[in-house]
Amino acid sequence: MRQALVLTDDDLAVKATRLVNASAKNSYDPFTDIDWSVPFDDAHGYFLPPEDLPLYGTSVWAAMSEPERIAYSRHELAALCGAGIWFENVLMQLVLKHLYELPATDGSHRYLLVETADECRHSAMFGEVIRRAGTPDYRVPPWLRWMGRFFLATASAPEGYLGILAAEELLDASNRRTMSDDRIHPISRGVARVHVAEEARHISYARSFVDHAWPHAGRFARLRTRMRAPFIVQAIVWCTTNPAVYAALGRPDARRSAIGNPIHRRRVVADLARLTGLLTEMGIITRRNRALWRRLGLVQ
Repeated sequence: MRQALVLTDDDLAVKATRLVNASAKNSYDPFTDIDWSVPFDDAHGYFLPPEDLPLYGTSVWAAMSEPERIAYSRHELAALCGAGIWFENVLMQLVLKHLYELPATDGSHRYLLVETADECRHSAMFGEVIRRAGTPDYRVPPWLRWMGRFFLATASAPEGYLGILAAEELLDASNRRTMSDDRIHPISRGVARVHVAEEARHISYARSFVDHAWPHAGRFARLRTRMRAPFIVQAIVWCTTNPAVYAALGRPDARRSAIGNPIHRRRVVADLARLTGLLTEMGIITRRNRALWRRLGLVQ
């Protein structure tokens, strides 16, 4: 286990000020910086990289025609945006919960307001994708929404920012591949590009806050985080295979193929590698509990 980088309040304030300045130089209005005039139809290519789709490489995928695969990618994008709206709502509430305790003179106060504004724009952007996609309004299921409410009610600030990192790291890896892939619909690439640019700042602050707060967490808080972290991360991963997508496509049994797909499982582990590496260094993933993380498909 590493000795955590101990950041002082002044260090965190300097980081927040730098991120405010970066936000002023590189922020987007998705409704003017993305060209929404391109028809949102299957004639313009895939909506996510084929290799990122949970069914890629399975027998179900092999039996699909190219138009069916493209339509499937459109449904998966809409489902991912629906999950993204849920993620952003949870993340905003965590940030606002943190802000509630901060005086206006705190070095992070202004930046956290900027981050909240970013997340509001992202949710609006995701909603626009869903409205144009011609798919059902995919949402995370009630049990997951309940889990989110429970997490919001009980999470400490360090645990909350670890949850933020889990969601953002998983989405960031997929978005980086999407935005640079010429096979992908231009609107989908534009959405990914906006999200990557702004979420990079959110990830940077969350990592700094964890380094600042974790050394001061009590023994009980650390134990609770070790117990809850794998299930929090697993819930986020679950959103990548929404059963409603397969039902809408008339392939409800295909979700089993997606969940068990070794290509999909390896990609999830790879996309979480920065997060799980950090959690290992912090002592949240240990030799004692690593087998559980492995059984949940989150590490090798």
